[in-house]
Amino acid sequence: MDWESPRIGRLHLSSYLLLALVFFILPTCDGQQQQQYFTERPQNTSVREGQMAVLRCRVGNQQGRAQWTKDGFALGFERTIPSFPRYTIMGSEEQGEHNIRIENATLDDDAEYQCQVGPRGLSKPIRADAQLTVLIPPTSVEIVDHTTGSPIMSREGEELLLQCLVRNAKPAAEIVWFKRNVEIKSDRIENITTDAEMPRRFDTRSKLTIRAQPNDNDADYTCEARHPALIAPKRASVALNIQYPPGPPEIIGYTEGETVRMGQEVKLECISRGGNPLAEIVWYKNEKKIDHNYETNARESRNVYVFRADASDNNARFRCEAKNLLSPTPMKAEITLTVHFAPKHLTVKVRPEKLRPGQTVTITCESDSSNPVSRLAWLRGNGQVIQPAGNSTVPGAYSGIVSKSTLLMEVTPELHGVVITCQATNGIGPQIHDAITLEVLYKPQFLHPTDYSVDVIEGEPAIVNVTARANPSEVSYKWFRDGTAIKQLKEANAYDRVTFDGSLLNLTTVRRDDKGEYKCEATNSEGARSHIVRLNVQYPASIVQTRSTVMVNEGSDAELECRAAGNPLTMATVSWRRAGFDMEGRTTQTLGVGVAYLTVKEITRNDTGAFECVANNGIGEESIEKTWLIVKYKPVMDDSPQLMKAAGDEGQLAKLVCRAQGAPNISFGWSREGTPLTPSDKYSFSTRQIDIVTWESTLEVGNVRSRDYGLYDCVARNEMGTNTAKVILSGTSRPDPPLALHVVNVTHDSAHLIWRSGFDGGLFQSYRLRYRQIGNEFYKYADVYPTNTTAFTLGGLALGTEYLFGIMAFNNLGESNYTQDIVKARTSSPDDDMNADLLLTRGDSPKIIIIAISTAGAVLLVLNLALVICYLVRRRKKKCMEEAMSSEGGSSKSATIEMYAPSSYNETVNGETLSSISEKSESYSQNGSHSDYAPEDASKVAVSTYLIDQADGQVAYGSYRVAASNSTQTGTGHGTLSRPPKSVNFDMGEDNYIDTLRRNAYSQGNEAMYGKSRMVTPISPHSDAYYGVNANSPVNYPPAPHPSFHTTGTNHRYNPLSDSTGNHAAHSPYTPMGTLNIPAANGVYGPSPSSSGRASALPVNLPLPLPMSMQGHGQFSSFNPSEGPSPIMEATAQFSGPSLATVRSLETEGHLV
Repeated sequence: MDWESPRIGRLHLSSYLLLALVFFILPTCDGQQQQQYFTERPQNTSVREGQMAVLRCRVGNQQGRAQWTKDGFALGFERTIPSFPRYTIMGSEEQGEHNIRIENATLDDDAEYQCQVGPRGLSKPIRADAQLTVLIPPTSVEIVDHTTGSPIMSREGEELLLQCLVRNAKPAAEIVWFKRNVEIKSDRIENITTDAEMPRRFDTRSKLTIRAQPNDNDADYTCEARHPALIAPKRASVALNIQYPPGPPEIIGYTEGETVRMGQEVKLECISRGGNPLAEIVWYKNEKKIDHNYETNARESRNVYVFRADASDNNARFRCEAKNLLSPTPMKAEITLTVHFAPKHLTVKVRPEKLRPGQTVTITCESDSSNPVSRLAWLRGNGQVIQPAGNSTVPGAYSGIVSKSTLLMEVTPELHGVVITCQATNGIGPQIHDAITLEVLYKPQFLHPTDYSVDVIEGEPAIVNVTARANPSEVSYKWFRDGTAIKQLKEANAYDRVTFDGSLLNLTTVRRDDKGEYKCEATNSEGARSHIVRLNVQYPASIVQTRSTVMVNEGSDAELECRAAGNPLTMATVSWRRAGFDMEGRTTQTLGVGVAYLTVKEITRNDTGAFECVANNGIGEESIEKTWLIVKYKPVMDDSPQLMKAAGDEGQLAKLVCRAQGAPNISFGWSREGTPLTPSDKYSFSTRQIDIVTWESTLEVGNVRSRDYGLYDCVARNEMGTNTAKVILSGTSRPDPPLALHVVNVTHDSAHLIWRSGFDGGLFQSYRLRYRQIGNEFYKYADVYPTNTTAFTLGGLALGTEYLFGIMAFNNLGESNYTQDIVKARTSSPDDDMNADLLLTRGDSPKIIIIAISTAGAVLLVLNLALVICYLVRRRKKKCMEEAMSSEGGSSKSATIEMYAPSSYNETVNGETLSSISEKSESYSQNGSHSDYAPEDASKVAVSTYLIDQADGQVAYGSYRVAASNSTQTGTGHGTLSRPPKSVNFDMGEDNYIDTLRRNAYSQGNEAMYGKSRMVTPISPHSDAYYGVNANSPVNYPPAPHPSFHTTGTNHRYNPLSDSTGNHAAHSPYTPMGTLNIPAANGVYGPSPSSSGRASALPVNLPLPLPMSMQGHGQFSSFNPSEGPSPIMEATAQFSGPSLATVRSLETEGHLV
């Protein structure tokens, strides 16, 4: 391109100018439409701590991305802010709404927030600020150096300084002073605001200076803290006690210039008002102290001097003096007394004689002569002075003057029975008087006021009495309610609940709707009158308003409110309580009429629980409602062993359980190897709430495969945080040992044990206890029932004996080890109770001791005698059996059965695992009826006695391999336990067992020789063959082990295995002890393969149980010495027969089994 060409240069210059013009015009024309702007700007906002705050921001024509900043720190463009879980951006982003909501505002949220929108294209960035202020109420209000309600001592004229301190408010609180609840507005009040010890809070101190005055005494000075975060202002008060002199004394009861009669009682009262302390008052007569006993009340001191006037009192000077600690000199008051003599007689007359209401009665009084002139006065019965209609005088005897007085009165019913007295005095001698009682005829008048009200209690009987007075006094009554007559008691029936009897209104059972007005009408010969009485039905208080739960943050205060309804309601009706909680130190209760507010301070996680609101107005039972206080905290996982593992077999459904505690509500999530799990055909989830703060999530894994085994992560979360737990999923297995076995209680023959479940291996598990006496190496066993419990009471223990306890769990796949913790307990003994009785009744102690010793000696004597007899009988039987054996002519050597106890397992034998199952067998087979005091010799000769040598207490019961007479077919009807048993030895005595075998062989018809036993494999303890009993036979658990053995048939004697008829009993002269069921190769029971699967039950005449050596080897051979052993085949034998108790009873009776 030739830039030197002028033409081309001009063209390019024009192009550039045109482009510049276009870019200049575009912003000018379209800039107003493209620029973004605020349609709603955030505003400064105040919020109480713990409440929710919302700052609003709305943008018009939004182009850029919006975000908020807090004190310049950007919160990000996301509407959910992970770093601030309480912050949420609200509104529609498409409509430009970006309102930020802050939950549960705290002091950390007090900041400047800015809504920002970034630039985009031609739109410029915009921003708007707003301040969020978090209000925090003051924590306390106090008058410095004075507790609330305490008095402050001072003297009149002294200057006092009161300081009010309000702590930890934001913003600073306002302080207002009150005197007797009237606000003080004075320039002598000084307010100072300083920083509080708590950050970002303020203390306010207000100083009030006053000069003490008498009117300040007993005045309450109150400082009130006002703050926008307070629902109601907080107050602190003190009372002033100002000391000042009393006022001048005043004499009451006599006025200077008055006269009193001779012998008249004179009552002079000296009163001094005011003063702090109140004044001391002393009476003087002619400068001599006569009375210094005075009394005080709230505002005055009073000394009353009472005496009878005589001649010495005429013109005497009576003075009273008053003073206190602040009086410079006593203050005084004086009087002079004048005494005259009185007339001797008075006469009173009434006209007319019969009085009725509406008339005017005239009463006259005339006195005898007196000097100076007598004064007549009229008095009503209660001492009320009545003014006469007129007084006059005429000369009387002894140059005295006769006084006359006339009284006019309007007759009313109230005058009936009123005593009218006329009295005369002239100051000399005793006062004389005469009286008359008025009788007025009138219709009934009710004694109660017109607004008479009676309180009655709901549910109780009530009687209301509105008796009327009348003259004549014969009165009849009627009662009405709402214009309806109420039945009289004698006319009512059993269904009439409200009746009356004269002036008495009877309510058999008060109901709430009995409240209202009742009218009583009374009538006599002079007329009738009615009266209204109101019934106020009182009923128990009941709670009508309270919250079931209150959820707060840890460290904050909780506010609880409770309201009640009832009649009556007072400030003491409603209150809060919680057992075991420091209500005085940790809470503040504000009581109102029928309402109570509770503030729980500085909440911790341990404070979670129920507070009880109690409403009680003294009527009926108290009403109680619970409010649960829940403290927020992040989830805490339950790491119990049974929750940390789960199990399920392939193809089955497996359940994994995760449990956590926390508040508020917990949600769960599951993951595996970092990958979250979601609901599908493979996984399903469920969550349930166990209690107020405990939640549980269950993950169900369907159609389990081997790849599903392994670790699963459970995440529990709430707004306070998250926590995790790992759960292992594996195949089903034998259970883990139980945990924390311990004894919680013992009696004289039982022990109550509890434990915690271990992992159950994914199957239903049961428990087995073992126990032994300390010093005895043999254990006894007891299966726990019901099987799903973790507590069991073990009975049949010996008195006053210390035991060692262990427990294990088992399921269909095997058994756990026994617990290794040493758990011991000692049963109580009669000596313990005897010692307690001896302490209570020491006077009877010699008698009790003698009786106890005598009883024990008699029991021991009888027991020893029984043991001796038993020993002699058994010895005699043994000798007879030996003689019988020797008479048979056979060699004992040829009839000897050898006992083998193989030790093919190298596990270490624990000394505690050696046990004597003879004791166990008796406890099972006899249902616990055996005696713990049975002699040991008895168990040694019992057929059921055997020893177990094992590491963890397992006992093999099961089925065994048996050889049949055909070597071509083999049965496989046996099962196995989850692991081989330890070596098992059966020890019942070789001679006794040989004798038994020989006699059984003889009973079959010919001499027989018996071979050695072999080891067999036991089956599962939960299959039917494990116990080897018929379904219809009674079972005493655990049953005796049942033998399965190889047997070889012979041609010259009866062989049960070759009998196709199944009638085995017909060929045996001896009653069989049980049956031996032999399944053929095809899985059914039969004597031979040719039996077509037909079941065959063979009689077995063997002692029960078989020796443990035969249990261990399981091979039993019968052969002819001349022919040698026959070929054998493998089969499985199941034995069913009599219970162990039956066998032992036969042995005791001397039968051969």
